[in-house]
Amino acid sequence: MKELEYGSEEDPFTDDLLAVIEKARELAENGDGNNAIAILETITETYAQEWDELLDYGGDSYSIVEPLDSEWTEAILCAQMSTGEIVDLQLMLESWQDEISADFSMSLEALRQGWDYEPLQQIMQGDDTAELWENERPSFADDLALIRLQILERQNRYTEYLNLALAEEMTLQYLTQLAALGRVEEAMSAAKILMEKAEEGFALAKILREDGYLVEALEICLAGINLTGNCLHEFATWTSDLAQGLEDNATALTASIIAFKIRPSFRDYGKIQDYAGETWLTLKQDLLQTLRDQPDWGIREAQVDIFLHEGLIDDAIKTVERDSYYASELVHRVMDAAVSHRPDWVIDNARRRAEPIIEQGKADRYDAAVNWLKKVKAAYLQLGQKAEWSAYRSQLEAAHGRKRKLMELFKELNK
Repeated sequence: MKELEYGSEEDPFTDDLLAVIEKARELAENGDGNNAIAILETITETYAQEWDELLDYGGDSYSIVEPLDSEWTEAILCAQMSTGEIVDLQLMLESWQDEISADFSMSLEALRQGWDYEPLQQIMQGDDTAELWENERPSFADDLALIRLQILERQNRYTEYLNLALAEEMTLQYLTQLAALGRVEEAMSAAKILMEKAEEGFALAKILREDGYLVEALEICLAGINLTGNCLHEFATWTSDLAQGLEDNATALTASIIAFKIRPSFRDYGKIQDYAGETWLTLKQDLLQTLRDQPDWGIREAQVDIFLHEGLIDDAIKTVERDSYYASELVHRVMDAAVSHRPDWVIDNARRRAEPIIEQGKADRYDAAVNWLKKVKAAYLQLGQKAEWSAYRSQLEAAHGRKRKLMELFKELNK
């Protein structure tokens, strides 16, 4: 291992170790679990030996132990081991677990169960009364099931895959495998009963679309976008595009509205207008209210785009009022639009942005200050107050005339 340098803020081990773990993963994926175990044994033993030193330099085991536990699990389930080798490996894993304050519960359970564990065998053969977990389901159960499913899929053991996925309530994997096998009617029927999360519907719909089952994909979308999940915006947008391709404007409209209400965008706003037809005027007011009601974090650009598109200058102004970035392009855009509608606001707001930069002598930001002053000038001229602008500029020049870089930039205000 690399020698640790005192005071280093970076962990010098993790990247190298993860690269070696990846090599073990490749071996396991190719069915060579025994050589994968040999690599992992060397890595884990070395890491344990260096653990005290790593602790002294502020290291922790979290970044490496999770991928180690995962790859140990896969290697174990891909290896051929005698009873004696299993016992030896169990003792080593338990010892390393104590030495580096790690949790190898999943790999230890994979070692205990293997593939011959009777309840597991019963489940894979389709016995829906078998119970894989005698007591409380452990926190790693889903991860262990996913690793088993990946191995079964690589081995083309699809019946066992489907039985295990169904028993372990891995609905996404169950439905998508059915679809991938061309068992579309079964997938559609099962989805009506099992589908509870948007992610499940999205994954199934994508496979159906890829395989040319467009109508079926859209049917899954209609059900899936009304479920809970973390992919709803992407799913709804995808659904809208699919529906548009199938000339189903009603579904495209519904999906675009869902997408907009989750994360407003000018693109979805325009799509909704295209699909809405005679209902647009009513829908528009609802969408605009959605924009006003939502926190502006992450959607401020969409708010500005839409409010300016609709000529709602006051709403656009409210959107950027709290934008404190010294060179905000959004504020510039709103000021350009507001200069004929609210010139007094432009003057006050642009001065509040320019003057602190100038007064604090932030020379690297003088160009930004002058750009704000250009807005001030435009607003004074809009009001027909050229004299007031000249007086304000003269005041600034008198107070800051020794700031040569600033005065050079002031020449731009003559344009």
